Amino acid sequence: MKIFKFPAGTLIVIGLIFLLSGKSLAQSNAVFGQNKVQYKTFDWNYLQTKHFDIYFNKGGYKLAEFTAHVIEEALRNMSENIDYNISNRIPVIVFNSHIEFQQNNVIDQYMSEGIGGVTELFKNRILIPFEGDYEKFRHVIHHELLHAFMNDMYYGGSIQNIISKNISLSFPLWFTEGMAEVQSRFGLDKQTDMFMRDATIHNYVPPLEYMGGYFAYRGGQSFFSFLAETYGEDKLGILMNNIKAYGDVERGFMKTYQMSIAKLDEKWQSYLKKAYWTELKSREDVRDFAKQLTNHEVDGGSYNISPVISPKGDKFAFISNQDDLFDVYIASTKDGRILKKIIEGNNSTDFEELHILTPGLAWSPDGRNIAISLKAGGSDIIYIIDVVSEDRKEFPLNFDGIKYIGWSPDGKKFSFIGTKKEKPDLYIYDIKGKKLENLTNDIFTDSNPTWAADGKSIFFTSDRGSFTDPSKIPNDFKMWEYDYSRNDYYRIDIATKEITRLSHSKDAKESYVQINSDGSKILYISDKNGISNIYLREKDSTGKIIDRPITNSLNPIDQLSLSKDGKKVLFVSLNKGGYDIFSLDNPFDINLGIDELELTDYAKKMKDFDNKFGRRKDFKFVDSADYAVNDVIGDVDSLFVNADSLKTGTDSLSLTEELDSLNNIQGTDTLNFGEQGKVNELVKSEVKETNDSIKKYGDDVSISFETPRNMSSSMKDSAYFGNSNFKLSNNFNEDGSFKIKDYKIKFSPDLVYGNADYTTFYGLRGVAQVALSDMLGNHRIYIQTSLIIDIKNSDYAVAYYFLPKRIDYGFQLYHTARFLTYGTNVNNFLYRYRTLGGFVSASLPISRFKRIEGSVGLQHITRENLDISIEPVETKTFLNPYFSFIHDNTTFGYTAPVSGTRYNLTFSGSPKFGEDGIGFASSLLDFRHYMKISNDYTFVARLSGGASFGPNPQRFFIGGTDNWIDPTYENNYLPISDIEDFAFSAPGLPLRGFNYDRMSGSKYSILNLEMRFPLFRYLIFGALPLGFANIEGVAFLDAGTAWSNNDALKLVHKVNGHTETNDLLMGTGFGTRANLLGFPFKFDIAWNYNLNKFSSPKYYISLGYNF
Repeated sequence: MKIFKFPAGTLIVIGLIFLLSGKSLAQSNAVFGQNKVQYKTFDWNYLQTKHFDIYFNKGGYKLAEFTAHVIEEALRNMSENIDYNISNRIPVIVFNSHIEFQQNNVIDQYMSEGIGGVTELFKNRILIPFEGDYEKFRHVIHHELLHAFMNDMYYGGSIQNIISKNISLSFPLWFTEGMAEVQSRFGLDKQTDMFMRDATIHNYVPPLEYMGGYFAYRGGQSFFSFLAETYGEDKLGILMNNIKAYGDVERGFMKTYQMSIAKLDEKWQSYLKKAYWTELKSREDVRDFAKQLTNHEVDGGSYNISPVISPKGDKFAFISNQDDLFDVYIASTKDGRILKKIIEGNNSTDFEELHILTPGLAWSPDGRNIAISLKAGGSDIIYIIDVVSEDRKEFPLNFDGIKYIGWSPDGKKFSFIGTKKEKPDLYIYDIKGKKLENLTNDIFTDSNPTWAADGKSIFFTSDRGSFTDPSKIPNDFKMWEYDYSRNDYYRIDIATKEITRLSHSKDAKESYVQINSDGSKILYISDKNGISNIYLREKDSTGKIIDRPITNSLNPIDQLSLSKDGKKVLFVSLNKGGYDIFSLDNPFDINLGIDELELTDYAKKMKDFDNKFGRRKDFKFVDSADYAVNDVIGDVDSLFVNADSLKTGTDSLSLTEELDSLNNIQGTDTLNFGEQGKVNELVKSEVKETNDSIKKYGDDVSISFETPRNMSSSMKDSAYFGNSNFKLSNNFNEDGSFKIKDYKIKFSPDLVYGNADYTTFYGLRGVAQVALSDMLGNHRIYIQTSLIIDIKNSDYAVAYYFLPKRIDYGFQLYHTARFLTYGTNVNNFLYRYRTLGGFVSASLPISRFKRIEGSVGLQHITRENLDISIEPVETKTFLNPYFSFIHDNTTFGYTAPVSGTRYNLTFSGSPKFGEDGIGFASSLLDFRHYMKISNDYTFVARLSGGASFGPNPQRFFIGGTDNWIDPTYENNYLPISDIEDFAFSAPGLPLRGFNYDRMSGSKYSILNLEMRFPLFRYLIFGALPLGFANIEGVAFLDAGTAWSNNDALKLVHKVNGHTETNDLLMGTGFGTRANLLGFPFKFDIAWNYNLNKFSSPKYYISLGYNF
């Protein structure tokens, strides 16, 4: 889960960028960048609870209702823990699927599969998708609420408040994510315990100061759990309030714990070693009892996952990110040697995203094909891929999500988990007959289906408890009152759809059932002892059910795949900070000689202290048995009856969770859910206030310039009743259900900033920026002014962007004033160029990687000599259409792409009006390819060029580099002398070793070759408190030319018998790239070369990222 917040020192810069960007603006005017595609048109509604406005798409009411109840209960729990009441309503936007989530217009960043939720700070909006798992959904809701809670508590709920109040408080990532995890997990949980065990034993737990990325989640959670266990849970709330009181994180820790963060970090690190090192003697390292088939330390990447063994058992397919992106490989089960890469993921529309969180690979029974479920465009689909020819066949099935695919033993059907809105069900699909059948058809979360050898039944994991007959689920069943955190495994008869419960481990999670060929033995994964291990269930010679572990692993085990003959099982395990695939031979013959594994220290604490650490608290659930439903459990012949399963451990989370990379409130202050889920009558009678700062335009559009209200943090019991933000009316139906309201466009400020002064020389100066948008980000208005002396010398612009459809539209009006000096060697004159113009733009994303965009603009430009007033003012008007096709499937590194290809083909021009008009047509190409040599080493080739034709062709000038600080011009001036040059002259860059405007013409071509490599991972100065990270080196060769007359172009010629360059410019050199005070800084040394000798060096200092 991600939260988008910014240090106060960079807020003004971010505000300016925000004003000048926006999705449509960025995509329409940027040369490159991948796309967010609205594959569908959303029909939005919303409902209101006491503290939240919950927005949902058509058909998503059930998920919004679930969210409403869960988030209000989470807020009650959080407010009691932290002793703070929020001051502003929090908007929550719920998406029916992750694919819908990726189409949001609130956050411009693409939401990759690992992002399970987002909280942003412009309007303090929470965005959450449902991904077919209610426990995960609950966790994300609670996690993201903590971020919004902190935004309200410390920042007043908006960036605008940070700027206006000059708030400088910022939090390290381990604090925000760790606190969100410890609140939403109610302490520690098994997944974090297993992760920290591996990190501690293999000595890669970083100090808090350097903790980032995924480690910030797990490490931060572990740190705060340690503080709660050692000093008391109440201290976490005291800490939060002390940080608010002192405005500083370090001082908050000192006041609460009388120790610095560094000292507490030291104590935590010591605690981890004492807790985990003692387990080395009682458990086995996975490398000691299983064969390692992949090695992330050698091959690169950190995820080798989703193994599926071939029918013959000699090969296996798996997903890996060893080449940066997630791809599908086939390897040998004998030694792990990779035989071929069968799918390159994440770089084409057909294979846009592999489902790394939920394994979606299956072999056909004959071993000729692999089935895979993945995201392709606006939906999940299933592909069948021939492993030899790599030919593929597509099966689009119209689901919000498809995962856990399996292939029937006769090869005629698929099984998979398909999600439609709030229902994740088990389906089978007849491949030849193209018939789809829903086997479970209820609200419960099903996963991990595995076919029995006879093809008559399917084993699967579910949170359904005793609800084995969907017809007996009560009509008034409320998922938010049910304990959906449990996972057991079940069997369903395909013909009768009868479901049999096969396990009853109340507090353990069990998954990945694998059955031997005659159905008499089962392997499965369980975290009964606190670590995910493999267990065997069978009958002994007397008919007694035996349920015992076959591994005693120190490392967590996940994702089982059993060979057809039962002689080999593959699995994934966390190993030294990465996930690798291992094999275990003859698993059904393994006997450890023990019936139960020793509990981990964490599991013991849960058992001994009534689940105090790690178990959810203050959430009241109704068990499935309380619904008076017959508890159908398999008989003895099913081998799986065991009502006394070990009841230790809770809330364990699998590998899928990792990849997903806060004054007391009285009961009457919160939603009071009775037996029928109705709300407190006091809420219904409250009346919402209005404000005349809100202007309405018709029934569907309004604009508010009111900034969020903020209230004292000292409010106690009745705080919410004195806050008009929480006064509602007409938000419930007579039966107590939420009233569905139509979404209406209401503009409100995202950012309002202004500054003005007066000087004797310049007179009045002022800068103002305003950004407005609706709640969903579909409609955006930007206003910017920069006043200098008078409006003739000033810049001002207003823009509107329309984003809810697949095609994004932009409309802008603007005025700019620019001042240039040029003339003769004797006299220089100051000229002012004023441009009054506007444009209409459109961007059509074909896919995530391709788009078409265009614009039609009108410019009226005046040129006047400010030194000689009698010189006539020159004016010209131009119409400027352009059209571009853009492709970009690159993967970004620290400062630039490291792999993939991007290109931009643009056609532009200006039709000639009248005798003084300008007429031309131009075509431009920019092609870039990035080749990863090894980790952090990238070779880049770029070819760019352009050609302009017509009576007044465009002029291109080459030489120099982008954003050159204190540049040198070839003729001591900018290459602009008239309106035509001002409007249409364009640089071709970089061409290092030369001055700006070294050569110009109506055509140009440049080739850039670069080798990029790391210089210093960290560079720390002893005398100064300065440090730099990820300093990069680059060696380059640039070559190019510009010309107008094809016949006159002569790249090389002979000079005194030697071949030298003529119209060809060549330069070579090296440089460094670093981030300096938040700015991308570049330093280059270059020599031009004429095939005979090198010039003296030329130095370039510039800002910006590598191309």
